[in-house]
Amino acid sequence: MAATIFACSLIAFFFLLWLWSKIASWQHKHKARALQLDQREAALDELEASIKNLDKVLTANLETKQRTDEQALYSLDRRLSEKRVTVLHSDEQAAKKREVELNQKERILIEKSKSFPWLAGAIADLVLLKNNEIAEYLRTKRNPAYTAAQTVSQVGREKRILAEQLKLAQYTLSQYESLFPFLTEFREDEIEEALLEISETFEEQPEQQEDPTKIYLAPGEYATLSPTERNQRALDRYRKARKSSFQIGRDYERYVGYLYESKGYQVAYYGIENGKEDLGRDLICKKNGRTEVVQCKYWSKHKLIHEKHINQLFGTAVMMCVESVKMQPARQQMDLFPQLLAAGGITAVFYTSTNLSDTARQFAEALSIQIHEQVSLGDYPIIKCHISTATGERIYHLPFDQMYDRTKLDKVGEFYAMTVAEAEAKGFRRAWKWHG
Repeated sequence: MAATIFACSLIAFFFLLWLWSKIASWQHKHKARALQLDQREAALDELEASIKNLDKVLTANLETKQRTDEQALYSLDRRLSEKRVTVLHSDEQAAKKREVELNQKERILIEKSKSFPWLAGAIADLVLLKNNEIAEYLRTKRNPAYTAAQTVSQVGREKRILAEQLKLAQYTLSQYESLFPFLTEFREDEIEEALLEISETFEEQPEQQEDPTKIYLAPGEYATLSPTERNQRALDRYRKARKSSFQIGRDYERYVGYLYESKGYQVAYYGIENGKEDLGRDLICKKNGRTEVVQCKYWSKHKLIHEKHINQLFGTAVMMCVESVKMQPARQQMDLFPQLLAAGGITAVFYTSTNLSDTARQFAEALSIQIHEQVSLGDYPIIKCHISTATGERIYHLPFDQMYDRTKLDKVGEFYAMTVAEAEAKGFRRAWKWHG
């Protein structure tokens, strides 16, 4: 019994000892936590004081900045007001001056509408007057230059004549361009190309005396290659050769014509055959009693087709319709040309490698003209394989051969070939004059 009591006492003692140690540890941690809280509270108080001080500083700076800005704004407003008054005064003077200039130009335009020669003479007199002022100065300066003054006077008289002629030419050209829009196309090309186009269009073409493949072949190549090889090589170089705008335009008309022929149309290459006398009809395509009058424009991508070209195409389609017998019963309804063209089986079509302007597109829609934009010059079978009506001979023509554009493929067995070998494989030979 005594042992049991001792053991229980010992256990109680150790338990109390453990409990005391736990309490002591908790008190220690509590004191440390309280100390940390006190430190943090002190730090927060210090931070709060700093914030209050900073707020005071910022408020003072803001007030100072606000006063400075108000002063700057007031000064700026005053300067702007002064500047506004100055500008308004200048604008008023400029407006009055502009009004005087416009009145002068209006008077000039009125006179211009009455008579080109009068205005050209007035401008020429102005040129002469300026030269006379220079001559007068040379005669009356401290050390007179009489010879120079006489020379200036003579040059002034010559310049007056040239100025008058120049203005008359400019006014006449402007008048012609307004009447014949196609003339403006010459302004878009190099002068050499324009002269080449005029020459190739209006001059009688001389008879070719030798094989035109020599244009694209060196003498050694022509002498050593077989006829098939030299014809194909010349054709390949023709395709890749740098061409004038006139030549590119002609190739574009051929390409669009080929597209029509592929659809079963009979195509007359009116533009190539008649040049600038084509009246805007590059192609006349017929099928099943209907006719499509086609105008082709191969221009650079950055250029736009304007309404004058649409009007020209519509005008030539109307002319063709008026010339037709079908037009006779409908002369009392000439104000309905788009409907009359459709009733007469005539459609106006515009092909171009570029785009139409918005106004030109509206004109085309109002006039019922079909438009095909961004149609590039594609690669196609360009060799014409023709069967002679008189002899039945099978003859092919290359695009630089003399009779190429006059050759029509309208019989069974005729076709376009891509290569010389393809044409010769089907029994066709090159035109007899150039036969190897």
